[in-house]
Amino acid sequence: MKAGRNITSAFMPLVLIWLALHVMLLAVLLGMKFLLTKSVVLAMLLVAGTLFLVSRFRALPRSHSPMV
Repeated sequence: MKAGRNITSAFMPLVLIWLALHVMLLAVLLGMKFLLTKSVVLAMLLVAGTLFLVSRFRALPRSHSPMV
């Protein structure tokens, strides 16, 4: 029984390192995903706002005819 316990205690640090690496990789990937998503949304809002302010649009004239 003692040999089985030594094998488990030998693999436990490797398992913990493997889990820690995957947790860090997942954190980096999710962080990039949310950071890039936020950046893209802010850039789209900035471009849309700039185009709205810079463009010279005119309101279409309304016809004042009675509704049929």
